[in-house]
Amino acid sequence: MKKIFVIIASAILAVSCEGFLDQYPHTSITSDKAISTVDDVEYAVNGIYDLMSSAGYYGGTMFYYGDIKGDDVQSLYQSGRDTYYCYMFSHTSNGLHAGSLWGRPWYVIRQASNVIAAIEEGKIEGDKARLNNLLGQAIATRALAHFDLTRVFGYPYAKDNGASWGVPIVDHVLDITENPIRNTVAECYDFIIKELNRAIPLMSTAKDNGRMNQYAVRALLSRVYLYCEKNTEAFNTASALIEELKGTSYQLATNENYIAQFALENTFSSESLFEIANSQSDNQSWDSLSYLYHWWGYADMIVTLDFIDILDRKENWDDVRWWLVSNERGWQYWLMKYPGPGPDRWTPAVYNNLMVLRLSEVYLNAAEAGVKGGGDKAKALEYLNAIVTRANPNKSIAEADFNLNTVLEERRLELVGEGHRYFDALRNHVTIKREGGLHLIGAPTDIDWDYEKCVLPIPVSQFELNPDMQQNPGYSRE
Repeated sequence: MKKIFVIIASAILAVSCEGFLDQYPHTSITSDKAISTVDDVEYAVNGIYDLMSSAGYYGGTMFYYGDIKGDDVQSLYQSGRDTYYCYMFSHTSNGLHAGSLWGRPWYVIRQASNVIAAIEEGKIEGDKARLNNLLGQAIATRALAHFDLTRVFGYPYAKDNGASWGVPIVDHVLDITENPIRNTVAECYDFIIKELNRAIPLMSTAKDNGRMNQYAVRALLSRVYLYCEKNTEAFNTASALIEELKGTSYQLATNENYIAQFALENTFSSESLFEIANSQSDNQSWDSLSYLYHWWGYADMIVTLDFIDILDRKENWDDVRWWLVSNERGWQYWLMKYPGPGPDRWTPAVYNNLMVLRLSEVYLNAAEAGVKGGGDKAKALEYLNAIVTRANPNKSIAEADFNLNTVLEERRLELVGEGHRYFDALRNHVTIKREGGLHLIGAPTDIDWDYEKCVLPIPVSQFELNPDMQQNPGYSRE
């Protein structure tokens, strides 16, 4: 009953703050009083993950935002859903059309800040190790929310070494009178890195299905280092994690069981470091990512012919990842990373789990950081080939061909549908080309970090609350 009370209290508070999209999270006496025991902390942390699983955040939008704005996934037709608006870059300050990517991360930050404050102020007594682990999770999820806000609303770090505006850093429970303005992208990344490093020693390495453990946070840290050009730190973090996990239950899927790791019933597989858990009774229903992708669901998204052209090169004919696309209608290719039940995959599911952090990405993070001069280049190539050869035993990358383009292409093949391609291209100043094939008329064709709409606008309601808030270039404050 306590779990139900805390989650309902969080939901009531979210609604009572004028939808939360209109203001920052403020101190909540009800929530503060609800957290008084270790069990209360447990339930409150459950609430954080529940907020993350929203269809407007990691239940869908955060994944398709990072794919459909790139060159590997596209809208199939004009629709009134945010998938189409993201594909078309139809964002305005009074209508983001991008799920809840301003609101939901702030929900998470508020809830996590309440948990952190309750523990750090010494209000909770109980099992110290358990309490530390929960504190680490709250710190890490708050850092993840800041990271997502920064990469969606702030320009890539490499564009200007992080000098442009990111988002406000919220490291405490805000007072009702506080209206923080935006910090720079560099300041945001410094904060995120500091917080993740603070969380890691507090956390357990035990597998905790549906939650972050220490390994997940270290994987996230390797990604964050890549995003802010700290390649040596990215390589060292990723490589250390890879080597430590060898011989444990966390392993790369083999070629033989590669497709099976994405099966509806095969949750929390050996590659899964952190995934959003769904069930038949608790899911995003027709707003789920799987339903958006499936040809008998909303059929909103397909993989592009550019992506198929990469798979269709002769050296990739034996690539196991071919089995993750389907041309059931003959001329469109559907991504089947989120399949329905049974071997035929014809029925769309709405309760697929969604992997936020996967071991394959850690190998690719190390490879990218290494090829950029961040570490042992030979070891980095070894990590890249672990992914390449696993997918296609007849293929490997030679030392002479080991370059950033090779790594980024492998990231495309391996991580398609997992929300990476747009961010990977943007932060590396790669121009996204969307021409020909099945691309819709009027869709932007050449996108890089100089395209004003490559980042989202701050919602116009923020300027009514805080006139000092800064807007992104090219967007209105009204």
